[in-house]
Order: sequence, then structure tokens, then C-alpha cells
Amino acid sequence: MNINRFSLLLLCVVLIVSCDSCRPRGAKTAKNTKQQQKPTTPPSNSPTAAQVMNRADSVLAKVNALSASELDVAHIKSEDYPRTPWGANYVPRPDLTAYSNYEAALAAFNGGDYDRSIGLLSQIATSGRPPELVPNSYYWIGESYYALGRYADALPYFEYTTKAGPNYKREQAFYKLARANYTIGNTQAASMWYDRLRAEYPTTQYGKTLKKLGVQ
Repeated sequence: MNINRFSLLLLCVVLIVSCDSCRPRGAKTAKNTKQQQKPTTPPSNSPTAAQVMNRADSVLAKVNALSASELDVAHIKSEDYPRTPWGANYVPRPDLTAYSNYEAALAAFNGGDYDRSIGLLSQIATSGRPPELVPNSYYWIGESYYALGRYADALPYFEYTTKAGPNYKREQAFYKLARANYTIGNTQAASMWYDRLRAEYPTTQYGKTLKKLGVQ
């Protein structure tokens, strides 16, 4: 009886060992493998440091190209200005306020608000910015004073126009100088400007008008 129990026990042990040896190898080591494996490389969708730098350089190149193409600053030397934190040349953007002031001034003039027109144009004339609008601003300041009947105040602005332009307003500036001087009693000055008008613009349409007024 004892031998049979021992034989049965031995048989059970043999069967257990045999079953364990029949398990797949991966099943026995899966837990240990999970504990031992550690990621040694970043995920495939994570950019490398080199890729990040390349992207940054590409973006900066586009920004610099955009700044150079949009700005009309050929007269400005880049070395006269500091560099940005990323090393690119700093190029100042044009101030568009002056252009807005000029448009608003002309709108005020056309609307009969001559005092406002003078105020806006004076900002351009005194600041000198933008420089291409300074001669036009001086001319329209003269026209604004003339429209207000302040002929003496208008004279220096029309004189400026005859010297500095704009050229397409010089003829009219000569006419206004002759007429304004005649209106305030400066007949000699009126005649001088009338002579200059006829000398530079022989076919001027303003000659008949001045002659009718009595300017000689």
C-alpha cells in the first residue's frame, strides 16, 4: 500500500514536470522580459535636435526674406541698426501714420475743414516724414490758408512749392503768388510772380485771369 502511494505520488510529480515543460517558452519569460526591457530610443515621430534646428533656420530665413521684400528701405544701411536676438539684421518698418494723415488732410480740405487740413499737413512738414510728401504738404498748407482768406500766410508755402515742388503744382503756385500778393495790395510782387509765370509757362491758362484782375 505504501509502495502504491509512493508510486502514485511519483507519477504526479512526473506529470507536473512534463506539463510545465510543454508551456511555450515566451509565456514563461514574458513577465521577466517586460521588467528587463527599457526603451533606449525615442519614438519614431519625435524630431531630433538637428531637425528642430533645421526647421528654426528655415523659419528665420522666410522671415528675413519677407522683411526684405515688403519694405522699401534701400536708402537704409543694415549695419546702422542692431541685430535681432537671432542674429538677423533689424530693418525698421515704415511709419504709415504720415500717409494716413496726408489722406485725412486732403479729405478735410475737400470738405472745407481747412484748419484741420493745416494741422495734419503741418505734422508731415515739421517731421519731414515721409520725405516725398513734404513738398505736397507745403503746397496744400498754402492752399488751405488761401481758402481761408489768409493770403499773407499762404505766400511762403507757395514760394516753397516754386523751389522744391511738386513740379506739377509749380504753375499753380506762381498763379496763387501773383493773385494773393495783388489781393493784399503788393502789386509789385504780384507783377514779378506774373512775369515768372509767363516766362516758365508761356501758354498758361492763368495769364488771362490775372490780366482781368489788373495784374500787369
